[in-house]
Amino acid sequence: MDDKRFQKVAKALADPRRFDIFQTIATDARGGICSGSVCETVDVAQATVSHHLKELTEADLITPNAKGQFKYFTANHETMNEYISELQKRLQIKTAV
Repeated sequence: MDDKRFQKVAKALADPRRFDIFQTIATDARGGICSGSVCETVDVAQATVSHHLKELTEADLITPNAKGQFKYFTANHETMNEYISELQKRLQIKTAV
């Protein structure tokens, strides 16, 4: 994962509300959650939720899928796994040989 992508994911997850939204989507067992349902889980305006969903989408942490007039979001676990792996790699203590 390159620096730019790593930073984008880190920034997206750094916002507490955005993290809560991501967690809601990532732990949804139905295979996709409607943006309206996301709005019900957080105490902010719909426009703010839309902004957070956009940021998470741009960081490739979630994937939107249009079904009729509704958008459903699923977590992109591949991106999250790459981020975790890269974070672990970057935080390894380097020892002198």
